[in-house]
Amino acid sequence: MTTNEVPVVYRIGHATVTRISEITAEFPAGKLLPDYDPALERPDPVGSSPVDAAGGQLTVSVHSWLVRIGGLTVLVDAGIGNGKTRASKLFDHLDTPWLDRLATAGARPEDVTHVLLTHLHTDHVGWNTVPGDGGWVPTFPNARTLMPHRGYELFMSPEGRARPNHDMFADSVLPVVAAGRTEFVPPEGGESLADFTYVPTPGHSPDHMSILLRSDGREALFAGDVLHHPVQVARPDWCSMFCEAPEEARRSRLRMLDLAAERRLIWFSSHCAGTSAGTVARNGERFTWTFL
Repeated sequence: MTTNEVPVVYRIGHATVTRISEITAEFPAGKLLPDYDPALERPDPVGSSPVDAAGGQLTVSVHSWLVRIGGLTVLVDAGIGNGKTRASKLFDHLDTPWLDRLATAGARPEDVTHVLLTHLHTDHVGWNTVPGDGGWVPTFPNARTLMPHRGYELFMSPEGRARPNHDMFADSVLPVVAAGRTEFVPPEGGESLADFTYVPTPGHSPDHMSILLRSDGREALFAGDVLHHPVQVARPDWCSMFCEAPEEARRSRLRMLDLAAERRLIWFSSHCAGTSAGTVARNGERFTWTFL
């Protein structure tokens, strides 16, 4: 999405959902998905999937979702952020018009009432903070930020402090906590905000959670990093290179795919390119993906 492009608005009952794009990137298929085998039947579940079969490249996206419902303005995940020192060149010292895109979607930082984080990773927490007097300060001054307590505990521990991505915790999480604008989601999840329910989906990370939105009989799933590409809908046994506990990630992915197909949820992904939104259906013993 360019800065001036009119974003697509999805309706879930009384809620509206809009993607706030940040970046896209290409990965060799065998790097992003170590189990990827081009000799197998092509796993592309839909003809328009962002996969280059000839070149073996998979396109992924980093973005947030803006939800408006019942007077609330809710941001699901907070992307990478600008001007932050990161080990990954893909994330290091970005300068994107993400805030302009948020404005194009009709929201200013001060309008955001809640930020819901699926997990504490560099590409999900970055816009929590921007440069201010004396360091990093909350981007959304009136927002409550909800985050998995397990992730917070992990990064506060000696093990967490030794992790190479602890820098994101220091510059994008702790300033929000210090401002007293944080609520911690317990490991079992639950309805931490009206109409939004956290569901534990560990595997990609120990603290990973997905978020269900229910409104007027309709449902949607903000699945976070349960999957990184729609190819994984057809091949849920394929984990990404970023999954810390692959077997646990497979179980979480299958559970969410079952849920999405059974209840006909709209799936809002964190990293699928294209529209980043779709539906899941069963086709015999396999799942299929359709972009919306």
